[in-house]
Amino acid sequence: MASFERFDDMCDLRLKPKILRNLLSEYVPNEKQPLVNFQSLSKVVSTISTHKLLSEDHKLQSKSKSAVDEWVERLLALVSSDMPDKSWVGIVLMGVTCQQCSSDRFFSSYSVWFNSLLSHVKNPESSRIVRVASCTSISDLLTRLSRFANTKKEAVSHAAKVILPVVKLLKEDSSEALWEGTVNLLSTVVILFPAAFHTSYDQVEEAIASKIFSAKTSSSLLKKLAHFLALLPKANKGDTTSWSLMMQKLLISINVHLNNFFQGLEKEEIGKKAIQRLAPPGKDAPLPLGGQNGSLDDAAWNSEQLIVSRVSALMYCSTMMLTSSYKCKRNIPVASLLSLVERVLAVNGSLPKDMLPFMTGIQQELVCAELPTLHSSALGLLRATIKSIRSQLLPYAASVVTLVKSYFKKCLLPELRIKLYTITKTLLKSMGLGMAMQLAEEIVSNASVDLDPKTVEGSDVVSSTNPSLANRAALKPCSKKRKHSTNSGVEAENAAFEVGVPHNHSSSPISLKLAALEALETLLTTGGALGSGSWRERVDKLLMMTATNACQGRWANAGETYHYLPNKSTEDLVEFKLAALGAFLASLVSPSRDRPAFLAEGLELFQTGKSQGEMKVAGFCAHALMSLEVVIHPRALPLDGLPSLSDQFPQNNSPDGNVLSKKWSVNVDVPSNNEIQRNVDLTLPLPEAKRLKRGNDLATVDSLSDPDHTDNVGSENVEQADVPTKKVPESTKESLGHVSEKDDMAPEEVYREVVSETREGEGLAVKDSLMEEAATDKKRESLGESDDDSIPSLEADDYLSSDSDIES
Repeated sequence: MASFERFDDMCDLRLKPKILRNLLSEYVPNEKQPLVNFQSLSKVVSTISTHKLLSEDHKLQSKSKSAVDEWVERLLALVSSDMPDKSWVGIVLMGVTCQQCSSDRFFSSYSVWFNSLLSHVKNPESSRIVRVASCTSISDLLTRLSRFANTKKEAVSHAAKVILPVVKLLKEDSSEALWEGTVNLLSTVVILFPAAFHTSYDQVEEAIASKIFSAKTSSSLLKKLAHFLALLPKANKGDTTSWSLMMQKLLISINVHLNNFFQGLEKEEIGKKAIQRLAPPGKDAPLPLGGQNGSLDDAAWNSEQLIVSRVSALMYCSTMMLTSSYKCKRNIPVASLLSLVERVLAVNGSLPKDMLPFMTGIQQELVCAELPTLHSSALGLLRATIKSIRSQLLPYAASVVTLVKSYFKKCLLPELRIKLYTITKTLLKSMGLGMAMQLAEEIVSNASVDLDPKTVEGSDVVSSTNPSLANRAALKPCSKKRKHSTNSGVEAENAAFEVGVPHNHSSSPISLKLAALEALETLLTTGGALGSGSWRERVDKLLMMTATNACQGRWANAGETYHYLPNKSTEDLVEFKLAALGAFLASLVSPSRDRPAFLAEGLELFQTGKSQGEMKVAGFCAHALMSLEVVIHPRALPLDGLPSLSDQFPQNNSPDGNVLSKKWSVNVDVPSNNEIQRNVDLTLPLPEAKRLKRGNDLATVDSLSDPDHTDNVGSENVEQADVPTKKVPESTKESLGHVSEKDDMAPEEVYREVVSETREGEGLAVKDSLMEEAATDKKRESLGESDDDSIPSLEADDYLSSDSDIES
């Protein structure tokens, strides 16, 4: 019987060569075998990555090396194959090999592999799919090559060989898939080896610009071309001058396109001044991007959609240049950028009254259809400008605030309002308290409208907060006769929904509400302490109502409650809950002059969410309860640092005093918090009881279980809280009755006896709260006060601070 090799487990190193050879025989074809299935390549790639089959372990050097040798030989044969499908398989697996093979093998073989792949890029007879795969594999090879520090010159030399063939492909071929592959390869080269572009920089810029201005370029490819163009200044010396020159070219090209797009919608002087502002002092303005003369003579340039797509791509490129990292110092033209944004946002599609109509109704219709896209790009450029300079925006802060406020008033589209909220968040984070003072009222007023529960997109058909409206709407289909069919019933139901819908009522999508909540949360975080006298009360109430409406009765299954929102997923509704709860938590913990007005509602809401909400919501509610501990107990002291009752009643030589002190420590039964609150409700006037409930004067009393414990009364802003007269709780009366063996002794008499025994030893002033209650009761009885009179707060002179006061 033939013997066979046994393996320890799936991690046994002896398995690697065998698995690699099995993959070669089953899934990778040779020159004679046909290609069975393209989808099998995914299994080959995942198996190689999982088991590290190309790593060539040193413990099995001979077996591993021979297996990888067979693998590489098979791939090189496939790469040079005349059959496009086999060549494609070899090229794809060659890119995987460049990533997974050992360092020694890659260092010794990368030059051969690079030349094999580059031959397909240069060969005009190679198919497009082979060229695209070659560009991707070359990108993988150059990425691995950049990790070797001792091959920098060779790496730059190899990368420079790629640029001109790729630029030729961009000019000659019309395949967008091939354009995308070449742009990805050029992006890899400019990031890893920018010096490779020194001799071909102008040619690359011209080729990229021609594709951006081409009518055949899709929006997705335009974005990739713009991203590469933003990286290109790194290749042109990588200095400040290169960055500024590219930004000037972009702004000039944008304004040239806008001159054509805004004809008849703005005065001609605006466009001319915008371009003149971009020219350096005493010099002519540089040519637009790619050397275009800006005349826009081609008929394709006159398409409003194409112009907007190009302008959006150029604005995106400017945004990437502002937000990307560069080694050089950047001189950002803030004034030019802000004037460009202001110019775009000032055009809303209406024809100026003081100008002759230069466009037809159809042209105005086409322009208005594309303006939202243009405004969105301008807002993105504004946010990037703010992020890039942050606090250095101060000289231009007034202009930015004016721009944001004015656009808030005329902006109605939800997508644009979301971007406006994002800009306000960026301004608040960048500029801090001063910007919060300027934008607070604008944010609060707009968020109040967008967070109105009646403006939820799709939910205003039957509002849960207005059941009478829903009932009236539902009564009409019920009054129909039963002879109606099912379809008519559905129509009647839809008609019922329409009864409660005002046709001119705008709807707010959940995404807009999320943006408004985030803006309010940022406002509270940045400048919440300054809003107490103006907008803070409105924000706290708004966020409390929003969180309550979002979560009330909707903890278990949001999908069941929002069944009338067919376009809203449960995940979106959960995100809305989290945003509402997060903003409400920010209002509770944000600094304020007073205690949080809705602390009780917040505690109840978070406690319910912790036990009944979805997993994400429950986790956040638990975090919120922990964060609110500092608000509930702002001055909590450790138990071991509190004074004990022995300090209040010092021991002396009198045996009666010691016995009495021990009895006080053991038998005093302090009423519970519920009893205290119940008695406050019964005895205090209504405003005072509400004030205590609201939490302005919080007091906590710990019950005593043994003589070593202390009577701990901790409070904040307690001004010797008003004490009720005559109406002492029954539990307190019973506990006071067990103080001494003399059952008939009144509480004040016990108090006097204790003081007389302790004054000789220490002369301490006793201020126990229960005794103050009895002493105050007796004092007011002597003055003839009525039970029906309101009880004033004790003044400083009313405290029992000396023995003479007690004796009198």
